[in-house]
Amino acid sequence: MQDLIGYDEIIENSMRSVIYETLKKIEKPGLPGGHYFLITFMTHFPGASIPGYLLEKFPEEMTIAVQYQYRSLVVESELFRISLSFGGKYEKLVVPYKAVTSFADPSMNFALKFSMSYGDIENLGSGDHGESNRANKNSGHEKSEASVDLSAKVISLDAFRKNKSTTHGDDN
Repeated sequence: MQDLIGYDEIIENSMRSVIYETLKKIEKPGLPGGHYFLITFMTHFPGASIPGYLLEKFPEEMTIAVQYQYRSLVVESELFRISLSFGGKYEKLVVPYKAVTSFADPSMNFALKFSMSYGDIENLGSGDHGESNRANKNSGHEKSEASVDLSAKVISLDAFRKNKSTTHGDDN
């Protein structure tokens, strides 16, 4: 049966709101305790902005650590702005939440992984998110992974998709 409600998009949007809410909590007071974040995002995503030399070094995806050497965190509804230290020099980055492919707080063994890929960007303007999600379901998922083991509490939309065929909703 075709998903006419768009559950994939609803779940992805809900998961992205976790990033917004989390960053909003630390925007003014800073990081509490031993918390820190690893955020991987697509560097060429519309609205993303990083310095040219970093774009050359990370032409597809980049993982940033929000821990010690950051400042000027501004959390907006569609994106966040942050200054991070690269080689002792602070650089400004702009990251739309829709560009994020993973968000993790290793101190809590918590991670979110998103199914968006560069192939999906072309479909954003068309409004056919269902088609892009179906295409992504069958893709090779050629994404860089963080070197931290976050398997204990990783929430992935793909996990829900894989279990679709084993649900018993059609049996009744």
